[in-house]
Amino acid sequence: MVLCPNSGVDILFESHIDDDGNETWIDADLVAVVEAEGKWFHLHSLWMLSAIRRLTGQDSSTWVFGWDTNKSQPGTDLSSIHRFSLRNVGIAGLAILRLKPSSTKAPSTLNGHASLSGRYPYHLSVPSVGKPLTLHGSGFGLIAPSVLINNTSQGIVANIVHPYRAARRADEQANSLILTDAKFLPGMEGGAVSWGETGELAGLSMLPIRRTDGEPVDISLVIPAACIISAISPYMTIPKQSLLPDHVAALNAGSLVHARQAVVMVQVGQTWASGVVISKHGHILTNAHVFTSFLDNISNRTWPNLRSGISLRVRIDSPQQQQWVDDCELVFVSESCWDVALIKIPETCVLNGFLPFLPLRTKEEIAKVKPIVKGTPLFAIGHGIFGPSSGILPLITSGICSKVVTYSTQPVMLLSSAPVHRGNSGGVLVNADGFFIGLVTGNGKTSTGRTITHLNFAIPAEAISSTVNAYLVDQDRKWLDRLNTPPPRIDDIWSLRGTAPVWEPLDKAHPVSSKL
Repeated sequence: MVLCPNSGVDILFESHIDDDGNETWIDADLVAVVEAEGKWFHLHSLWMLSAIRRLTGQDSSTWVFGWDTNKSQPGTDLSSIHRFSLRNVGIAGLAILRLKPSSTKAPSTLNGHASLSGRYPYHLSVPSVGKPLTLHGSGFGLIAPSVLINNTSQGIVANIVHPYRAARRADEQANSLILTDAKFLPGMEGGAVSWGETGELAGLSMLPIRRTDGEPVDISLVIPAACIISAISPYMTIPKQSLLPDHVAALNAGSLVHARQAVVMVQVGQTWASGVVISKHGHILTNAHVFTSFLDNISNRTWPNLRSGISLRVRIDSPQQQQWVDDCELVFVSESCWDVALIKIPETCVLNGFLPFLPLRTKEEIAKVKPIVKGTPLFAIGHGIFGPSSGILPLITSGICSKVVTYSTQPVMLLSSAPVHRGNSGGVLVNADGFFIGLVTGNGKTSTGRTITHLNFAIPAEAISSTVNAYLVDQDRKWLDRLNTPPPRIDDIWSLRGTAPVWEPLDKAHPVSSKL
């Protein structure tokens, strides 16, 4: 592999920066550029490219790789990912570098057993959704290498994308594309990604994926360690790797995984959103604004009707398969600030299929557990960013409760920093135990209309649980109709209208004595 004339590769180790900020760079050779092919456990090649194809549908009019939303970075041609080439090397290509033999400046730590080529076996942990990750890299590093080298960003595994379906075995999951909500900065491409709990290598950061319409995508892509090892093994000796059995057993365990199974995709016409199954009979809670433009002009929202020709269907993601359910009933669409709608899927689907649900706890049940306060870790689950054609499971993103807004001592609005995107409407906000905490309704936006993904709003579960649960008991829609008449102050809160302060003249508000 030969570089262009007058070009070269230099490497800077953090240990080669002295106290005065002087940097000692080391020359390196480019050995090869290879595909992250994923032949681990006899899997076929084009593994990463196939996962990217599933994620994007090869739609270059919607998706680009790089930092510019107006055009793709060279080497990221989505139309060419049916086979690995220089046209798509920037998407799933790996560069293998080697320090030049003449260099005597390499850190001695490179010879330690932490290296993949060491004499000790290297164990691979299987990725699982919700697992903490740390991204390592030099974001904006060339501006001031001595200052910005090796900064980190933390997040969780937001999703795992198998090229063709949900990963069912440990070896498939180990080789599948990792999505994370950890913040990614220019200059972190190719940086190491480690498991937050153990520090083991999880993979390498890829170029960011962007939407051409400018909608933010605060999700980063990671090539898993198993694919990297498979790709570089012809160039270096790597001991036999094994998948850690404790992680294999935990693939489909955990409260976040259970909560995610209750989140469905809702499609109305050509629009998609998220929803949460809240009963074993197939009742699904989602947002009213998803349906507003599709209702007929004379519809009573307590007995709503969609316009002629508008279809409503729901996709259920079970561990075994994905199932689209047609002929769903639109039960209720709120007219108030409570952005709530209720859907019912056919009883035959419930009886014959697998239907996990996430119940709305009663106020009494909520009172028995630790309350949600500012700083409580929260997770948003929904079908954000990628639409129905991708077929991937819901994303899970992490954050904290930024604020609890109350009225008469009761929570009426939750603000969270967990990033949510288009398609997350009607998704669920859960705590670390996987309990239903809030119904995601939307994001903050700037004055220019740009979405602020890390500022999202949710309806607290306790604000609507009594009303919705009462309906689930006797199916009387009078209970749901109560959601249409919230107190005026709650409407002000959700409209982000404050109460104007009343000012009094200083001399009237605070009389000043004439006596000394």
